[in-house]
Formats: sequence, structure tokens, C-alpha cells
Amino acid sequence: MIQVLGSAWALLLGIYLLMIGNGLQGTLLGLRAQAEGFATLEISVVMSAYFVGFLFASRLAPVLIQRVGHVRVFSALGSMISAILILYPLLPEPWAWALGRVVIGFCYCGVYITAESWLNNAASNENRGKALSLYMVVQMGGIVTAQWLITQGDVMGFAVFIIPSVLVSLSFAPVLLSVTQTAPAFENTRPLSMQRLLRASPLACMGMFLLGSVFAAQFGMSAVYGTRAGLTEGQIALMVSLAYTAAMLAQYPIGFLSDRMDRRLLILILAALGGGVAAGAVLFPGSVWVALLAAAVVGGTSNPLYALLIAYANDYLDSSDMAGASAGLLLINGLGAIAGPFLVGGVMDAIGASGFWGIIGILMILLALYALLRMRAAPDKPIVGEKTQFAPHPRRRHARRCHARHPHSRRTTRMTPARTGPDALLPSAQDILDFWLHEAGEAKWYAQDEVLDAAIRARFEPLWTHAMEGGLGLWLTSPEEALAYLILTDQFPRNMFRGHADAFASDPLARAAAKAAIARGWDRRIPPPARQFFYLPLMHSENLNDQDRCVRLVMTGMPDGGGDMLLHALAHREQIRRFGRFPGRNAALGRASTPQEQAFLAEGGQYGLYKRIRAERISS
Repeated sequence: MIQVLGSAWALLLGIYLLMIGNGLQGTLLGLRAQAEGFATLEISVVMSAYFVGFLFASRLAPVLIQRVGHVRVFSALGSMISAILILYPLLPEPWAWALGRVVIGFCYCGVYITAESWLNNAASNENRGKALSLYMVVQMGGIVTAQWLITQGDVMGFAVFIIPSVLVSLSFAPVLLSVTQTAPAFENTRPLSMQRLLRASPLACMGMFLLGSVFAAQFGMSAVYGTRAGLTEGQIALMVSLAYTAAMLAQYPIGFLSDRMDRRLLILILAALGGGVAAGAVLFPGSVWVALLAAAVVGGTSNPLYALLIAYANDYLDSSDMAGASAGLLLINGLGAIAGPFLVGGVMDAIGASGFWGIIGILMILLALYALLRMRAAPDKPIVGEKTQFAPHPRRRHARRCHARHPHSRRTTRMTPARTGPDALLPSAQDILDFWLHEAGEAKWYAQDEVLDAAIRARFEPLWTHAMEGGLGLWLTSPEEALAYLILTDQFPRNMFRGHADAFASDPLARAAAKAAIARGWDRRIPPPARQFFYLPLMHSENLNDQDRCVRLVMTGMPDGGGDMLLHALAHREQIRRFGRFPGRNAALGRASTPQEQAFLAEGGQYGLYKRIRAERISS
């Protein structure tokens, strides 16, 4: 947490001030609309309009970030939010408020994408849950502060709109005045297709859609519910405050747990708890205490689910994909949110105020059931992420793609009659360890040997393809099998597809698995020299945080302070510091080299840099 605070405190302070404005414009507009005599349908339209803006921003914000950077986008959108807040009391008409909500929804969605991609870049898979939980705590704090401000003024006056506008105007001052190199490099931001996001985590996508409707009901229709249920303005503000106070208190412990257990199980538990309590509240429509309790439980479960789903989706995404992932998830969240106010408003008109809790309960129970379905559909998938099938017969289709890129690739398997089931014809984890650690041996681990490359392709390419489809999750349940998984996904592709893009295709799988294994201390249970294979996926990462961590792990985890491996780690890190990527991969990946990268390659590239570092160490 200290590391996240140190790198993003200015961003978090800015988010806190912005969320005061968001908390006010949600609850306050509902109360003011009731006082102005708006019909339930008109209020539903106004509240849904906010999420229409979300849809536009979810596609445009990553483009803006790529063009001008996180800091400028954050500041520009914040200034627009401040202006809209001032205009609300001047034009108390449904059409004007709906238009303002579209604009302000666009701005807040852009702010969320900016903040979440920034924080995801500063975090690793091991602390991403805690980092995003801290972000959500700050958000909740702003919303709770907003509820207190509502009770201090007249909802029919101007002051309750002016004060949050001023605070929002101040929100981007700390960001502008405290910017350092910790802000993500926007040149590395790239779009992420919806299809790829759905493949990365169907649970996160479905969860975001359902939570969108839950949030829209909580955030936009609480005032309408409270008025229908006979609550006073103070009780409505207290109900909303309890929802977000509970979320604020639960957020970090849930984030802590999510980094230490299967995130899907935690999603299931939280959704079932919130949905069950909401459904139970339907039975007590006139009880203020039940409403307050339900608000606290639903808020304390649904809001942490948001950060949990983001962390879960990002477990298998590179840092350059995270702005696009946030945009895609917010698009899905916005689609669900548009329906939320209409669902709640329609049901409350039909059956009364208790319909508010009924809709929320149904949506959260559906999320719990889908989480259970995903766990049963892929029971062997660990907390490092969701890896889904690409096609009805994906193994064959992927193999054909490898054929097209690599002329030596061929589909052959090794018979192992002792095993049964879908993996019966594929090598085992022990087969990999026997081959790599003993048959090939340390002398051949980094040699360019065409005979060895061909042998690996013949024996292990089908197994690698199976791993790419997510079929080897059970291997990540013990140190020895995790070691075999890392060799298969990080080392073998560099032999099988030497000089081709597929050599790096399974790097995200290896990196996520290595981080999960290191977090469990499994690297220390494997003796050197094989222990190095837990660290190599980080050395092969084009992320500077991973490189820094690799250097530390090699220094503390390998004999003699890392020895020669430390020199290689330093050479890899220096390339990422200098270029942000490995120039030696450019040809294989179809990337154009810059003049600086061309000069680096002409001077010997990776090996030349290693020799210079080695010479400097010897001379010193």
C-alpha cells in the first residue's frame, strides 16, 4: 500500500475531491427532482443519461489518453465536471438535466479510465487487488462526504451545488503540481478489442454488466426509493452514507483477501451475500432499520466487487492493455447501468418501494450463479486469471496458425498410456522436468541448437498449445508442476519458434504464473539452478516494474548474489529503461526499430550490453 500511495497519492487526492461532486450530483438530483415535481419516468431518464455518456467515453477516453497522456485528460475532464455542477440549479428541467448528465457521465467515465489504468500500471498481480481497493476506498470517502454536505444545506438552494463545483475545480491541482515519472507512458497505451476482453475474462464482463444495473439503482434511485418508503432527507442521506461507509470499510480487507485466494470464489461469496440480504429486505418494506441494514450490506459487497472484477480481468493483461481494458469494462458497466433506473422505476411503480431491493437482489444473485458456473466450467483455473477457449476446436486452429508462422512446426505427440482423459496423449509435468533438467541439462538451456529446438517442437508443442488454451491450470497447484509450467510457457517457445512472434506468445501466461508462484514462496522450495526459471518470465517482461523485481529476486534468490544471471538481468532492465521494450524482438514482432534501437542492435544488442556490464563489474 505504501508503494501505491507513494506513486499515486496526487491522483487519489484528486479522485477524492471529484467523487464529492459525483456523490452530490447523484443523490442531490434525485431529491431535487422529487421536489421539482419530476415524474418517475423523467427521473429514470435523467439518471440513465449519465450512463449514455459512459458509453461514448469508454471508446474515446483511451484515444485521448494515447494522444495527450493521463494527466491532461484527468485535468480537462475535471474542469468540465465543475462547470456542469454549477449549471444544474440554473436549469431545473428534465431535458436539461438529462443532457448535463450525458456530459458529466462522459467526464466521469474518462476520469475512471484514466485513474484505473494509472493504478493498474503502478501495481502488480500480487498487489493489484489492494491497490484498486485503496482507490475504491478514496472514492467511497468522497461519496460519504457528499452525503454529509447534503444534510448541511437546502436541496432547493444553490450552495449545495456550488461547494462541490469548487472542490472538483481543486481536484486536478495536486495532479498537475505533483506529476512525476510514475504516471504511465501514454505512448504505450493501446486499444483492446471487446472480443479479446471477453476471452480474457467472461466473468469480469458479465459481472460488470450486472453491477452496472446495481450501481445505477443504488446511485440514481435511492432518493426515489427513500421518498416512496417515507424516509426523511436525513434518513436517505444516512442510507446512502451507510452503503458507501460499509464499502469503504470492507474494501481493503476484501482486496487483501483477493490477492490470496481464488478471486472467483470471493466474487461468488460477496454477490450471494449482498443478493440474499437485498432479497430479504423486500419482506420488510416499511422498516427504516432494515433499509439501513440492507444498504450497508449491499454497499459493502457490490462496491468492492467492482475493484475485484477489474483486478481479476487485468491478471492476464499487459500494462499497455489496461487503459483499453478499463474502457471496455466501463462500456459494459454502462450498458448495464442504462437499464438499471428503468428496471427499478418500473418495478417500484408496479409493486411499491420494495421493488428497489427486489431488483438489486435478483441482479446480485445472478452474478453469484454465473461465478459458480465459471468455476465449474473451469475448475482448474487458478487466481492468476481467466483463460477461455478460443473456438469449439481451438487446439487445431492454433496449431495451424503456428504452422503458418514457423515452417518447422508439426503436430506430433508422445504416447503415455498410463494416463487417461483429454491429456492422455500429452507429456506430463515430470516429462518436462526430466527432459529439460536432466536430458538436455544446464549446458543446453541457452544454446542455439537446431537439433534441440526440433526435439522440443516434436515432443512439447502440442502441450504448449494446450497450455495456451488454459488447459494446464492444475499444474499451478504445486512448486514442481509450476516449475514445469514455467519452462513450457517461457523457455520452450523460445526454442520452438526461434525468431518468430510465437516465441513470445505465452509470455503473459508465464509471467502471471511466475508471480503467483513467487507470492506463495514456491521459488524458494526449488533449489538452484532450476530456481531461475521462476524469475526469467519477469526478466522477459517489457515492464520496468517487473524488471526491477527480477533484479531484486535474482540478487536474493540465486547463489553468489545472482552471479552471471544478475548481469543478464541488469542488461534486460537497462533495455527497458532505455527503450521501453526489447529491440531484439522488433523483427519477429513486426515492430519498426527507432534509430536509437538500430544503433543499439548494431553495437551487439543484448549480448553486447551484457559484455559491457560484465566488463564494468570486473574493472570496478
